[in-house]
Amino acid sequence: MAAWEEVSVAKNEKRRELVLQGKTISERIDKKGLDTNIFKLTTLNYLEISGTTLSSLESGVGELTSLTSLLLCNNKLTSLPADIGKLVKLKILNLSNNHLENIPPEISTLSELDTLNVSMNRLTEIPSVEKLKCLHVFNAANNKLTSLPEGLFDSELVHLSQILASDNEITDLAPEVSDLPHLNVLDLSNNKLTVVSTSLSICPKLKDLNLKGNKLKDRRFGKMVEQCQTKACLEYLHNQWKKENQKAGKGAKDNEKKKKKKGKKNEETEDVEKDSISVKSYPKDDTGVEIKVLPAVSSVRPYIVCCVIRNLDLSSKFKEFITLQTKLHDTVCQKRQAATIATHDLKNVKLPLTYNAMYPQLLKIVPLFKHKEVSGEKLVEDLRKEAEELRKEKKRNTFSGIHKYLDLLADKTQYPCLVDKEAIVISFPPITNSDKTKICMETTDILVEVTSSTSLDTCKKIMDELLYKMLAAGIASKTIPKAAGATAKGGDSESEDSDEGVVFQNLRLTSAIKTLIVEQVKVVDSEDTLKVLYPSRTDLSSDLIEVVRE
Repeated sequence: MAAWEEVSVAKNEKRRELVLQGKTISERIDKKGLDTNIFKLTTLNYLEISGTTLSSLESGVGELTSLTSLLLCNNKLTSLPADIGKLVKLKILNLSNNHLENIPPEISTLSELDTLNVSMNRLTEIPSVEKLKCLHVFNAANNKLTSLPEGLFDSELVHLSQILASDNEITDLAPEVSDLPHLNVLDLSNNKLTVVSTSLSICPKLKDLNLKGNKLKDRRFGKMVEQCQTKACLEYLHNQWKKENQKAGKGAKDNEKKKKKKGKKNEETEDVEKDSISVKSYPKDDTGVEIKVLPAVSSVRPYIVCCVIRNLDLSSKFKEFITLQTKLHDTVCQKRQAATIATHDLKNVKLPLTYNAMYPQLLKIVPLFKHKEVSGEKLVEDLRKEAEELRKEKKRNTFSGIHKYLDLLADKTQYPCLVDKEAIVISFPPITNSDKTKICMETTDILVEVTSSTSLDTCKKIMDELLYKMLAAGIASKTIPKAAGATAKGGDSESEDSDEGVVFQNLRLTSAIKTLIVEQVKVVDSEDTLKVLYPSRTDLSSDLIEVVRE
């Protein structure tokens, strides 16, 4: 079999990196299979085969002993060869979004592995990771796991900082989780946990905990979890942990050194006034924000949920808001594979909007922080070149920034986009927004969109999460504080306009309470049939915030 052109070039030029992706590669694979000459490129340290129809990998991959990065994401792999265990220099292994039902046990020998991503597969178990002493990131989200792999909580995994295992069937979280000295992010949302070990509270570096979507027996703790308030959850668990140790006579005071000082706190959270979200109903005269979804996007990225957040004061919280979106993209959005969040300055959006899919050469957009309009085809092409140059310049084996999302478009013949009344593309998920609608510190009203190729429910959950996190970060709507105790929960109160912002009479406001004013956005299909109205009465179902609906 004659070598593919890309493989021949890599061999002749003694390249250390090879990237194969997209429709053309898929056609070759369907016709004659993967070019096995790839496995003769023994000097490669970076190999990516993504966004193709590749369903199996030859055992020859074990010959690529110089590999430090192997990316086989967004394919149709059903199995892996055992000789993958020969890649002893491997630092990054990305097998996400395939059809894998098992992982060969030989993966346990990859002692240099820094990042293991097996998310969005069909795995029921994962081999022991006890020997992966260099592991920083473990991502097994969206599988069928009933338990986390053996050795994951070994105290010798001193570098492990992220465990992402949401959307599985995990029933137990071992108390040994506290043995991980640098665990920073733990996401076990949407599993089957009923109890959580209180030792979780003595993880010294844990900053981001997500247990949402589990049916926890402790109802009070469950309410905190649904709000995703990491600090409150850990404080609650720590109080329980202290009581347990006191009962067992273990001297809880000595162990307090493991817990950072958190200052004074109010343990009776139910007595504290709640932050609130005021939901403004979609107007009966249809003058609200409406998005029409066209059929072309249904096979590309079909799901979209939007809302408008009114009267924000971003002057002192702008950086926090941007950082919050980035963090959500890396966690609950699963590096944008599950969903993408976009925000627009509403005053620069020409309504109504259309959610569509266009051929890359026809899609025109002014990318964020740019001034010149380019086609989707040119933008993606330029980003790929830029990514390669940056990677070589910085001597890295992975993409960073926006470049790491390019593989999500690898197999797409059309690109999703949100288009305004004047046929201007304001959003090109999952890559970029238009510079024409970007938000700034002076922005007061924003349109938020969440798009996904996974499910509508995923969009809603991530939108919920964004609103919760905004409140927790102190990013709220400007309001005029009322006297403490001024309450009116009836639905007949009229809103008032003032120079300081919108004040809703049906809100109980004090200077300490934060409020978000959220306006419903309607999404319809091409025949004007309602697809989704967010937030509906079933959304934002948290007992830790007060949701006031018009």
